[in-house]
Amino acid sequence: MRRLNLKYVIKRILGAIFTLWIALTINFMLPRLMGGDPAQFMASQVAMGSIEYAEMLRVQFGLDRSLPEQYFMYMSQLLQGNLGVSFSMFPIPVSTIIMRAIPWTLLIVITSIFISFAIAWVLGVLAALKKGSVFDQVAVGVSFYIQSTPYFFVAMLLLMGLGFHLRWFPLNHALPTGLPPNMYWWQLVGPIARHAFLPVLSLVIVSLAGRMVMMRSNVLQIFSEDYMVLAQAKGLHRRTILSKYALRNAMLPSFTGLMLSLGGAVGGAIATEMIFSYPGIGMTIMQAIHMHDYPLIQGSFAVIAFSVVMMNLIADFIYPFLDPRVSL
Repeated sequence: MRRLNLKYVIKRILGAIFTLWIALTINFMLPRLMGGDPAQFMASQVAMGSIEYAEMLRVQFGLDRSLPEQYFMYMSQLLQGNLGVSFSMFPIPVSTIIMRAIPWTLLIVITSIFISFAIAWVLGVLAALKKGSVFDQVAVGVSFYIQSTPYFFVAMLLLMGLGFHLRWFPLNHALPTGLPPNMYWWQLVGPIARHAFLPVLSLVIVSLAGRMVMMRSNVLQIFSEDYMVLAQAKGLHRRTILSKYALRNAMLPSFTGLMLSLGGAVGGAIATEMIFSYPGIGMTIMQAIHMHDYPLIQGSFAVIAFSVVMMNLIADFIYPFLDPRVSL
């Protein structure tokens, strides 16, 4: 069995730390580059635009300090695991707001990722094995058609058809209104699943096409390799060739895509959550941007950046065991 040597591990960890630092620095700069004054915006909401109140807010939130001072304070708080306090929902901590939103996002995004990858792998392999058949032509044709269709159009069709006209599923939110507060968790499974069905279905439909075509291309490419020709020349059974040689190598690029998708799952699907009014991290980010809530924007993107970098790091550690060609 292969082992990870220390040099490989240190190199990957240092690369992950550097990437995370770059992402967090950009994360600090972006809210400040989009213009607007959070203190003035909040003052216009609660104090009729009072200049004195806006100045008091700047001092309270540290916005009166220089940019380097704000950056140092921002990085210091992150190293302590402190994401700050939300401007727009003061004095609620950013971590509390994010922890409320992330479970809903992970529910629909991770569910859709695993479903779409599983279906894509099966359809991609079948299409490759039956290259040129009616099934292959239909699968590839439908996939390219779906890929060219904007996501919001697919989501709105599902919302109008299955939600509004047929009334099979709820139109919005993650839970029905008016639920009694003393319900047990298993009593909520049904309502949660019904509300999540349309967002999950829309994400599966849109992401399925590209993943299926990629898997089909991978399998076809593998079958053209010299070692596959040699295996066929040796007279190995088709099932053995497919299971031991073709699928394992064809799934390696898909594994990378799966890990990247899982890393980005925390970021949610902003368009999905907006269309279905789903209370996930994507909707939280959009509301924070509209409210010029720097800490909430920074905290949300910091969590997303950390999850992406960590999933990439885990993939770097797993990949050498899946592909012996990768040098340790």
